[in-house]
Amino acid sequence: MSNNQHIIVIDDETNIRRSIKACLMPEGYELSDFAQPSPALKSMREQNYDCAIIDIRLGEQSGIKLFEQMREEKIDIPVIFISGNASLDEAVQSLKLGAYDFLEKPFSADKIIVTVKNCIEYRQLRSRVEALEDSQHKDQLIGDHAIMQQLRKDISKVAMTDAAVLISGESGTGKELIAQSIHQQSKRTDNSFVKVNCSAIPENLIDSALFGHVKGAFTGADQHKKGFFEMANKGTLFLDEIGDMPLASQASLLRVLENSEIQKVGSDKISKVDVRILAASHKDLKQQVNEGNFREDLFYRINVIPLKSPPLRERTSDIPLLVNQLVNVLCKRNGFAQKPIDKNVYPALSSYAWPGNVRELLNTLERMLIMSDDKLTKDDIPAEIFSQSSTTQIADEGLTLKEYRNTMERELLVSRLKHYKGNITHVAKSLGIDRTYLHKKLAQFDIKRAQEFG
Repeated sequence: MSNNQHIIVIDDETNIRRSIKACLMPEGYELSDFAQPSPALKSMREQNYDCAIIDIRLGEQSGIKLFEQMREEKIDIPVIFISGNASLDEAVQSLKLGAYDFLEKPFSADKIIVTVKNCIEYRQLRSRVEALEDSQHKDQLIGDHAIMQQLRKDISKVAMTDAAVLISGESGTGKELIAQSIHQQSKRTDNSFVKVNCSAIPENLIDSALFGHVKGAFTGADQHKKGFFEMANKGTLFLDEIGDMPLASQASLLRVLENSEIQKVGSDKISKVDVRILAASHKDLKQQVNEGNFREDLFYRINVIPLKSPPLRERTSDIPLLVNQLVNVLCKRNGFAQKPIDKNVYPALSSYAWPGNVRELLNTLERMLIMSDDKLTKDDIPAEIFSQSSTTQIADEGLTLKEYRNTMERELLVSRLKHYKGNITHVAKSLGIDRTYLHKKLAQFDIKRAQEFG
């Protein structure tokens, strides 16, 4: 029996690895096991695993450190931590970092089987959610904030051209969704939209991945392979995290962008391609140019039209809209009945800085939905988010005095609206200002939905 699901086990105890294999292999799982983090990490770079089971303490090394390396390298495998002597703090830390679960040794065969099964189902759910996000129409750029309204206008202007677009913004803000929106509104919408994560391709394979190769071009090239440019011909090629592309590969990419010609690795043939380029990066590419890490000529070639994907903290008035939309999507994907949202959830979530942006909000809402009962309430918000001091978060942002004052003033207004359940008269009286001035302040800070606090 085989279910084609591959699990990697990293534990320095031979008996534990044997025990886990004895539990899971009869269930049809394929297993690879390692005693040390380094070879395990190398294997994870080269193979696609459905689940990783990692001991928190790997001799003198740390399983948590290995997990952090996986995240840095964007190795997207759900992790189950195990340990027989980890402290409570270590267990909590592992879950905060995003591990799926933590099991304390010794555990029963049934426990490990059920946990792995649920973990893999969780990954499949996340894949379906991501697929849904991939297919979202331009109208799913959710938000009424002026920043989002202007972004939609800019997308409409550039979409019908073939100009290269560079989308900048922090991780988790929706850069890929902006690229999809441009493609969907373009004249190329009936052709392919090909996504490439430049940071995930090994340096020695980038030319092959982008341009393709012929059979026999190098060891392991046992058949002809199309590259991403050929796959995207007549359509759009989205180069995500282009700032992580090595300099040598940047030179190869520049040549293709300048003459619209590709040459497969191992071939003498030159082929024309008709591809629109959209690129994105969470890095400041102009700074990368100044530091010598990104080619200046390539920067100007891809930065014809610059667009910015705004961080969530700059448009917190959109959080209620996002919460409603994401909860609806997640309920459907989890098979839950639609759960109502208590009015106190909105101001509580709006007061958090969301360093992980919309992606962090999505993860938080999914966790709340799974752990909640029939209704989402303020009590379902994870403690590390709800209890975190907003003042500390603001202080860490390096704001100017004016920005700090405006941020604190906005939070005070949100707090009073919450306390007085949206009653404008009572809020104005408590602040010692008249209603007209309060309305002016609400408009200034884009607090448009006072009724949601009622």
